[in-house]
Amino acid sequence: MQGKACGRQEREEADEYEELFLGVAGRVEKMAVAVLVVLLSLLLASQLLLQNPRIRYLLVRVEQLEGTPYGEHGALVRSGP
Repeated sequence: MQGKACGRQEREEADEYEELFLGVAGRVEKMAVAVLVVLLSLLLASQLLLQNPRIRYLLVRVEQLEGTPYGEHGALVRSGP
């Protein structure tokens, strides 16, 4: 009889641990989903901001270092021998 009581107690402890684990895992999952949604929203917002040339010029250093666009002055053709 004592073996059955001991087994039942172990099973109850295991069930309690499983409930605690599932509760913590659920909260962590909700936080991970919330962080993912925030990060995706920030990515979308930054990409939309970079579509504006004025904002892109202020945010992206390479834009400031770029030379004159090709279309403004045409091709640079060397003349002569």
